[in-house]
Amino acid sequence: MRCLNCRCLSIKTFCKSCKKILSEHTLSKREFNGFKVYSFYKYSDIKNLIHSKHRLHGVFIYKNLAKLSFAKFAKTFKFNQKILAIPLDDNIKSDYSHTAILAKALNSSEIKPIYNALRANSDVKYSGKSLKFRLQNKRDFKILKKINKPVILVDDLITTGSTMKEAFKVCQKADINVLFGLTLADAKE
Repeated sequence: MRCLNCRCLSIKTFCKSCKKILSEHTLSKREFNGFKVYSFYKYSDIKNLIHSKHRLHGVFIYKNLAKLSFAKFAKTFKFNQKILAIPLDDNIKSDYSHTAILAKALNSSEIKPIYNALRANSDVKYSGKSLKFRLQNKRDFKILKKINKPVILVDDLITTGSTMKEAFKVCQKADINVLFGLTLADAKE
């Protein structure tokens, strides 16, 4: 078997060297009118890993990245009350939901993932599309469950911020207290 990042021989998903590099991340922050979104990695640093979500082996990559980032974050996060982690559009379209994997890694004494709570009615693909296209083709999020605790919105990637902002606005309209957004990678370099 080979490391799914550097392709060196490894019996694990990531070799020791890649695992060490991937566990040494610093949260970056973007802010949209007071709404903060934090990311663990630069998109350019894990681009090949992010695109694995479209393949079956992506489940192993996402689980390992989630352990190195989201799970580590959950162990140190303190809010002194129960909060929910809501994956954005965790609808299973091909074998698994990458956002559900990330939210599951946040499961801790203070954070509980809640699935099938925020669903996009639109199947439009944003990959490689402009901000103008994204704004003209909204996700049209709907809240499917009663949410009565503060939440963290979870996604794998933030590019323009339109998806995260749209989800935030839908939650705000429903009087849901969104603490912040949390993503694996930020494409803004």
